[in-house]
Amino acid sequence: MSDGPGLVRSYYERALSGADWPLLDTLVADDFVEHELVPGVPPTREGLKQKYDLLRTGFADLAFRVEDLVVSGDRVAARVGVSGTHTGPMLGREPSGRTFAVTSVGIFRLADGRIAEHWGVFDQIGMLMQLGAFPRQG
Repeated sequence: MSDGPGLVRSYYERALSGADWPLLDTLVADDFVEHELVPGVPPTREGLKQKYDLLRTGFADLAFRVEDLVVSGDRVAARVGVSGTHTGPMLGREPSGRTFAVTSVGIFRLADGRIAEHWGVFDQIGMLMQLGAFPRQG
């Protein structure tokens, strides 16, 4: 798949939403580099699988919905809705049954028809607030 926007949409909506790791292997380069680091998780394609498997332990229905895609040269920027239900233990917290819906922004560098690098920002505070990790103010 050499279409940049289609590649990134498939990454989120098919591979990550469906935990389809064989598909992920076709979309992401063998020497992929992840710049949205998670402590203890390697910044590689295999690390991506570890990161999202870890998230799925707490949010079995984790889903990604692409809202916007912008292309410039070999880069694709994506604004993505991320949602899930807290059904398993996560970050030392027992399942709450609460749902979250936040925004993530990712920038991808493409090379040879595959995703070569990713930089991302995820609204972790928004997610934690919706899950009740912080006392309500006011």
